[in-house]
Amino acid sequence: MNKTQTFIGIMAFYAFLTYIAFPLAFYYLGKKTLSYAGYGFITGSVVSIVLWLMVGNKMVK
Repeated sequence: MNKTQTFIGIMAFYAFLTYIAFPLAFYYLGKKTLSYAGYGFITGSVVSIVLWLMVGNKMVK
């Protein structure tokens, strides 16, 4: 795979974490309110940024 394909795959994974996995997990494991889904979105965003800084950008270089 070239760097562009790798980058797109990494970003798709981070989008899945941020917009789907973490909000759903927080919603169903929490009090099943939209506030908890929002907390999941925020947490997923932070996790995605940390993963990019620690792992993702090294995979594309």
